[in-house]
Amino acid sequence: MLELPEIETLRRETEREIGGRKVKSIVVDKAHLAEGIKLSDFKRTEGAKINSVKRRGACLVMNLDTGDRIIIDVSEGVALRKVKGDEPVWAEFAFNQGGPLRMLADIGDPRIGVLTTAELEAALPPTGAIDLAEQAVSWVTFARALVGAGGPLRTLLTDPGLVESIGPLYADEILWQAGLRADRRAEKLGSQELRRLYRAVAEVLHDSLKAGGTTTAANAFSDLSGKGGGFQDSLEVYGRDGQPCRRCRGTVVLDKFDGKPTYRCPQCQV
Repeated sequence: MLELPEIETLRRETEREIGGRKVKSIVVDKAHLAEGIKLSDFKRTEGAKINSVKRRGACLVMNLDTGDRIIIDVSEGVALRKVKGDEPVWAEFAFNQGGPLRMLADIGDPRIGVLTTAELEAALPPTGAIDLAEQAVSWVTFARALVGAGGPLRTLLTDPGLVESIGPLYADEILWQAGLRADRRAEKLGSQELRRLYRAVAEVLHDSLKAGGTTTAANAFSDLSGKGGGFQDSLEVYGRDGQPCRRCRGTVVLDKFDGKPTYRCPQCQV
């Protein structure tokens, strides 16, 4: 699955490449239409200008000057390309100028559709989740949200209604950075621990965005040019079970938390 740094990397690149351009045509494999969407819906986008590209949860949303929104759900992975190639595609966007934007076949399982503004709000209502890639949030606001929700830290970090698009990889890295166990309860943390957790979230997301996301065997992410991310070179616990912790020299382990795999250092995460 793609997490916030990968989705935001695609958003920034896509907006830079196609923002301000007019849609000439969109050809889509009907197998990848979002629920309730028809192929004919894409006809009304022809001639429309793409004003901006935003995120809504795990979706890229292209805002058109007609009020329509083109959505691409990338939660199950996607390969978007702005480079020429002969690979089969699931969708191709052609514009009034510049090359096409292509969605490669056989990579991920994206869904694509066209919605009006009202339909978008009904299908993907804003969650109010904390989004540190979108706007600055104080550590007090962050702490109040987690303590108010209550519960184990890893559960809270991966709750899309609370913190935007953090999945297992970044949750494990954040908890290691903060020196906290996955099962620690937010409402029982001290103020210094909450500050440390906030700082870890901000730093991990900042560094991973700067590196262009993370590419692993399980997460075959690549940017619009086909280049993988670089944050995998900085992972401290994820995928490093059996290796020494770089902070305390203990051994990183692969455990289960709430029935799901999680990587941690049992010696320095308390």
